[in-house]
Amino acid sequence: MISTMLFFGDSITAAGRTLQQPLGQGYVSQLAEFLVHDLQFSESKVINSGVNGNTVGDLLSRIDQDVVQHYPDIVVIKIGINEAHNDFVSGIQLSELKRFEQDYKTLLNILRTRLPQCQIILLTPFFISDNPKDGLYSRVAEYIQIVKSLGKVNNFHVLDTQTIFDKAVVEKPASLWAEDGVHPVLEGHKLIAAEIYKQLKTWVS
Repeated sequence: MISTMLFFGDSITAAGRTLQQPLGQGYVSQLAEFLVHDLQFSESKVINSGVNGNTVGDLLSRIDQDVVQHYPDIVVIKIGINEAHNDFVSGIQLSELKRFEQDYKTLLNILRTRLPQCQIILLTPFFISDNPKDGLYSRVAEYIQIVKSLGKVNNFHVLDTQTIFDKAVVEKPASLWAEDGVHPVLEGHKLIAAEIYKQLKTWVS
């Protein structure tokens, strides 16, 4: 029985969450709609702990208050686009990639230590673009590889959200999925939610 499922990340996870709309208006709220109609998850509590502008370092600073104290059965982490964007704008710095990887390792170690029974699922960052040669797209790809590697090393499930949108832009232009390439429109959030739900059915024990 999954009592609590918590989503930890930046603005893509937060998606406008407020006290009145604690699940936001993005993939977390869309996923909750799937879960409430599924006997396996219908009694599960869903918590959105996304905060606009967050980096993995920010997640580290609030992990106790926004994750550990809820004792979730599942934690889904989506982080990395802010690091990739800031890194790209300021110029390519290998040290930023290394800092991201080290901070993410620390975050995962804390979760495994303090919540040993919790299942951890990683979502890769993404950049929605029609052009895979776009500089930011290439930069995000480096962060994606770190997330995939950490998932593999720790035996965590990883959902490659970049692949979801790479397939989506074949159907219609990237600008119709996200005007800025980063924050999906509702239809884009629905794509993420549908894929998470599909995978949860096989991943969750």
